[in-house]
Amino acid sequence: MRHLRLQIPNYKLEIAHCVLLGVKFVICNLKFVILVFLSFNLSAQISQPARYEHAHKNNDHEFIIISMGEQGLALMRDIEKYENGKKDWEVIFLDSALQEIWSTKIAVQQRMNILGHEYRDGNVYLVFQEPESAGRSVGIFELNLRDQLFKEHLFKPELSIHFTQFSVLKTKAIFGGYINKEPALLQYDLNEEKARIIPGVFQPNVDLVDVRVNSNETFNMLLVEGRSNKSKKLIARTFDANGVMLVEDAIAIEEGKTVLEAISSSLIRDELIIIGTWTYGSTKQAAGIFSVVVDPFHEQKVNYYDFALLNHFLDYFKPKRAAKIKAKADWRRSVGKPPEFRAYLSGIKIEETKDGFSFLGEVYEASYYNSRNSYPYGSNPYYSNPYGFYPYGFSPMPYRYYNNPYYPTPYGSPAQVAEIRMISSSLLFFDTQGKLVSDQSLKFPEIKLSSKEQISDFITHNGFTTMVSKDEKEIQVKVNEKDGTTVKEEKVKPELKNPNETIRSESDDNTGIRAWFGQYFYVYGYQAVRDNVKKTSHDVFYINKVKVD
Repeated sequence: MRHLRLQIPNYKLEIAHCVLLGVKFVICNLKFVILVFLSFNLSAQISQPARYEHAHKNNDHEFIIISMGEQGLALMRDIEKYENGKKDWEVIFLDSALQEIWSTKIAVQQRMNILGHEYRDGNVYLVFQEPESAGRSVGIFELNLRDQLFKEHLFKPELSIHFTQFSVLKTKAIFGGYINKEPALLQYDLNEEKARIIPGVFQPNVDLVDVRVNSNETFNMLLVEGRSNKSKKLIARTFDANGVMLVEDAIAIEEGKTVLEAISSSLIRDELIIIGTWTYGSTKQAAGIFSVVVDPFHEQKVNYYDFALLNHFLDYFKPKRAAKIKAKADWRRSVGKPPEFRAYLSGIKIEETKDGFSFLGEVYEASYYNSRNSYPYGSNPYYSNPYGFYPYGFSPMPYRYYNNPYYPTPYGSPAQVAEIRMISSSLLFFDTQGKLVSDQSLKFPEIKLSSKEQISDFITHNGFTTMVSKDEKEIQVKVNEKDGTTVKEEKVKPELKNPNETIRSESDDNTGIRAWFGQYFYVYGYQAVRDNVKKTSHDVFYINKVKVD
């Protein structure tokens, strides 16, 4: 009997073997799924290792935050103290652990307003200017963090120039702007205390869209030539630190298309790329994104991508609506008609990586009033956006809270903004030849602003991209694979130092989040905080350091 029990038919053994293999297969796949799930979640853990607080009263001015990368942050604000025709501005330096390392005050001529700032080579540069008037003075404060010293430079440009861009290269301050209605570059030597207009820029029928310092001690200038629908050109010029032009490249814009905005990269890579938005005719809304790599020795083809060509740009719509927009765009493209879909999109920044380039922009809706326009050629596409091209926190130039250097534009007063509703951010990846590889997006919660400000940012890490935005109370986090596949979404509240404290409220004005350095962001805003033990409340300006693992 014992012998008979052992003689199990072969087919039953095969079935048993298959069952065991199936169990092992299921277990192995389950382990794989668990490992993948854990790797996704462990690769995007959010922590807040440091916090800075500064007491804030209702009548205090807001802080302007200047990133110094791994060196920390610089904070500045007008403190409304006057003496001998000057007013004091407070400047506070924090290290990367958000510890205060230097605090000072600078005395600025009473009539001057903040115009811009720049961090370069260990120094913070603050630019002030008198209100619009003939012969108005410009003040540059140069603050040296290492020696904890500052120096003031004061000059009056010989010509009345309306500044729209500012940067610093070595010992030269570079200003882009307009003299009457024609673009100009002004260079101020910080050592010799001399200003001069860089020749060859001042010319009619040309608009200035970008001035940017490169990593190799040169700087770029982007111009758009031609205000008619024909014979338009995008002109890229590169200058050395003394303002001598090294390279010029004129790139033809396709007939019927209009460049709305453009940014150049900074030559961290060998290639110089230009990315921006385009449209048909003179509408203020963009039809898509364009890209082109600068090559003065060969004819370049500009790559135009309408929004419906992107995989994730329309994700802020419901799927049915997005599918309908895409289908209609596909049909119009197939019969040679231009796409109908348009959107307001402001470019924020270009980043350069080993694989190519990335471009971040934000989609918004704007309502306007008092839309009188005195532009002599009709609608001016380069100033139809009332914020100018330079985007709010990325540019060192505009600050809604003090004065906006884009008002009035050289072409007259643009439409005034009644309300801005932020919709979504769009992140695009390009290869080294400027060809689109993939895109991602982050839909915002309901955010309404009185003026355009950057509210989102991103970092790449461990093969993933983390996109973030900040609304009134929470940090919105979305982790994507490079092709835009979402790995993780969550909302995180800014953490407090003291476990006995709670956030009573947070202002929806002047709050945001920015990429800082490496795997870190910083988030900032204004909160009313309650101590539940002492039964007291206080108002603070705060900055939290945010880490993505």
